[in-house]
Amino acid sequence: MYNVVGVGKGVKNLIESFDQYKEYKTFYLDEEILGNFSSMVDYENNFPVTAVKKKLKGITKNSEVLYVIEGGQNLSGASLRILEILKKASVTILYVVPDRNILSDQGRENESLTFRAFQDIVRSGDLDQIILIDLERVEAFLGDIPLENYDKVLAYNIVSIFAMLNYFDHTEPIKTTKKSLPVAVRISTFGLLDPEGKEFMFYDLEKVKDKEYCYGVTEKEMKKSSLLREIRKKTKSTTQSARCYYSIYQIDSEENQKYIRTYTDICQTRNKKIDTPAT
Repeated sequence: MYNVVGVGKGVKNLIESFDQYKEYKTFYLDEEILGNFSSMVDYENNFPVTAVKKKLKGITKNSEVLYVIEGGQNLSGASLRILEILKKASVTILYVVPDRNILSDQGRENESLTFRAFQDIVRSGDLDQIILIDLERVEAFLGDIPLENYDKVLAYNIVSIFAMLNYFDHTEPIKTTKKSLPVAVRISTFGLLDPEGKEFMFYDLEKVKDKEYCYGVTEKEMKKSSLLREIRKKTKSTTQSARCYYSIYQIDSEENQKYIRTYTDICQTRNKKIDTPAT
């Protein structure tokens, strides 16, 4: 059983999307449990230890945990206290990057603090990994989305890709060239390959050190003699900029699934586009 801990209203749709999978157990923390305060500092100083421990009591030291949070929220201030409770588990952070241009000044300050702090904690080795997801890039990939379903559609696509990649992580590949990542390489994102081989990443990760192409291949496609040659050609085309690997898994599906994961050991910084002051 894989545990998913979501914090704040910004990730509620993601948590609900995980509920469709029987392999995941979800825990949701919001103001009802954490309180309603006006700053990150207040959330940290008034942290309800007993209530949160009771909520997360099913998570043990041997558990795998995905900690899901969207930047900018005041209740992000409770994160370090929550992660302290989870310290004996194996924790990966799924960090959702909001559109900073629509955040308040306080929200932008909150987001800057958490964005850097989570990366520093992960690089120190206290947490397994951080996966960065930029909602604007996910939206750009999906195209026009009806307003009434906007949040649910974004959440469904993020979760479905994570779930498939996590399934691959717990499945023996048919063939792989993947090697163990260097210890400090813990900052990551993921994305998709379209039928023409174009890459769509859900975060613009800078200074990529490692890239893995993950192929979910149908039983029919497994019989194609050209498949492995096509995959090798794709990986070789990117080896000049990063260490590149591929992994192939058989899946029970009508179509092949093609995903990408990229990794780095370099903390990500803000760019001019998303740090333009709000007007």
